[in-house]
Amino acid sequence: MKNLLNNYKGCLIAHLFFALIISLNTFGSSYIVNKEHSKLKFSIKYMALTDVEGQFDDYTIYFKKDENKITDLQGEIIVKSINTFDKKRDQHLKKNEFFNAESFPIIKFKNAEAIVLKDNKADAKLALTVKDKTKTVPVSLKYLGKRTDPWTNKDGIYFEGSFKINRFDFGINWSKNFDGGVVVGEEVIIKFTIEAYQSNDKPAFSRFYLPTNSVRRNVSLDAKTSGGALILPNGKITKNTTANVAPDSDYTEISNIVLTLVSTGILFVITIVFGIWGQAKLVNYLEEKGMSENVTLLLSTVIVTSFIVTCIYITSEYTGVGTHPLFNR
Repeated sequence: MKNLLNNYKGCLIAHLFFALIISLNTFGSSYIVNKEHSKLKFSIKYMALTDVEGQFDDYTIYFKKDENKITDLQGEIIVKSINTFDKKRDQHLKKNEFFNAESFPIIKFKNAEAIVLKDNKADAKLALTVKDKTKTVPVSLKYLGKRTDPWTNKDGIYFEGSFKINRFDFGINWSKNFDGGVVVGEEVIIKFTIEAYQSNDKPAFSRFYLPTNSVRRNVSLDAKTSGGALILPNGKITKNTTANVAPDSDYTEISNIVLTLVSTGILFVITIVFGIWGQAKLVNYLEEKGMSENVTLLLSTVIVTSFIVTCIYITSEYTGVGTHPLFNR
């Protein structure tokens, strides 16, 4: 029994160390796309000969990246921001015959599975929702690398990629026939180039800011995701007076860090206390069942360790890098 208690104390120390290491793990860094330096473009055949090209100007894309894996990708595109550089055509595209922007104002997408980069490339799958239709579409993605913003010293990461959809799959059915086929083609080619920065980072010359509700949040598309101060090369900060933005919040990076550290400490203590209490109960229970010292030690350690890992994983959004979920602007 004495040996078992000594081993038990050793296991508790191991639990503390193990939990501390895991609690400091960010479980992937949080990123938001800077649309000022990104492009979301599309093209479609017109009269079976030429291409009509356009882009969406207003969107928000959020994801988490851990080494070569991308998860928690969420994106929302404002349909009314469609821009084919022809106002009359854009108005037609917003009507019922195409996107029906009044009834379906947002195009949504998310990763259908974890995106794993191999040699900086990935064949991924997105769950794309246009109007009231959701389809899984294959996407080719290429990671271009990382660059440091020379004014703010913040690291941005860059991607490019493309995918194709059949517009009829999403209820965009308008068409007219002519002797060469259909006026507007069926296949739409979407190409994108992405610049993204970690949550809390804002590059120079950029108005973008990040949603702050939760690490696993739905992406916000109101004025809170953009606007705010502009960082100029001379270090001066000016206010964006042209955009219709929400009032400045009292959000600061320091307060976010403090809140994250407090949450980490509280969750860490709670997890360890429950781990110690749970293992003590398990040891007593298994001893009553007549199990040997080795089996009792091994089984209780596996169960308690699994509990600690699960708790830390569930609460990781409160202890990782990024905007704290409780920090509401």
